[in-house]
Amino acid sequence: MKALRDYLKYDGKITHLTMSQINYGGVLKGKRIVVTGGGSGIGLAMARKFVSEGADVVITGRNKEKLEQAKTSINDTHLHILQWDVSDMSVLSGKIKECADMMGGIDIFVNNAAFVERKQTGEAFYDKTMETNLKAVYFICKEVVNHMIACNGEKGGKIINISSLNGHMSSTHPYFISKWGVNALTKGYAKEYAGNNIIVNAIAPGICASSINYQDVNENAYSDGTLINRIVLPEDIAEVACFLCSDAANCIVGQIITVDGGFTL
Repeated sequence: MKALRDYLKYDGKITHLTMSQINYGGVLKGKRIVVTGGGSGIGLAMARKFVSEGADVVITGRNKEKLEQAKTSINDTHLHILQWDVSDMSVLSGKIKECADMMGGIDIFVNNAAFVERKQTGEAFYDKTMETNLKAVYFICKEVVNHMIACNGEKGGKIINISSLNGHMSSTHPYFISKWGVNALTKGYAKEYAGNNIIVNAIAPGICASSINYQDVNENAYSDGTLINRIVLPEDIAEVACFLCSDAANCIVGQIITVDGGFTL
């Protein structure tokens, strides 16, 4: 176990934040993994972890410049990038084929791309939230499952959907509703395709130090919204994702694994 971060922050209250990463020694060697929304935050942390454990990884995103920066920061020939707006259904089949062509196939697909805006209202905002967070995940899962059945045979594959603690909470906000939907379809796809050796799970991050929550751990690691009084790191999520991607987790099926520091208790 290697210490990753160890901060001591003062903002009226003290937060002592520690984080460790497990070096499995190449537990994902030979795995071919796609991570949507991989240019920053949780997606980038997962990609970095997967590559460090021997996987070939394609990260996707709408912003080509962010993808190029991510590729430079990881600096590994096993990392590939692909510009892709997952809410555009017209390119879905083609983009999945591009991902597969880059790596010679797909063993694991991580639906991480998401849209959230807390202050907007109206039909256009609702539609954009649902199209990115739920509709895209639904149809990507269907396309990926078909690809895995056709190309991987009995080997099957895995899908990991990135949900949210908000998916466990009642609200009329479209983001909450979309993540409730992600939880439901995760369990639905898991039940339907386990017989094809396609394992589907989800991770529900809590208040995370990423741009989507407007929190920077370098400025303040304290959070009064968790029982442990600290925000979740993207690397926390990456550690769980790495385990789920590995063959050590092959009996975990249809679960929503919440990583929120006790927020939902």
